[in-house]
Amino acid sequence: MAKENTEALFEESSRGGVSAITAVFFVLSIVLSLGGIVLMSYGFNITVGAVTELWLFVGGLAASTIGFALPFTVLPALGK
Repeated sequence: MAKENTEALFEESSRGGVSAITAVFFVLSIVLSLGGIVLMSYGFNITVGAVTELWLFVGGLAASTIGFALPFTVLPALGK
């Protein structure tokens, strides 16, 4: 049976709300991660040439890496 006392489930958080910096970093990391994946997929277009393909793929890989690294490195360093 389910617990009848559910007051602890809806207890107010001691950490407070999400700050504007956290929200901006979250949106930026999502855009960089997904945009980098799309940019990497453009790196497989044979009509643009080998050098352009390489730079598109490397740029997408860098954007995805930065997008995934932001919330795990910058935000903890800021204390957010």
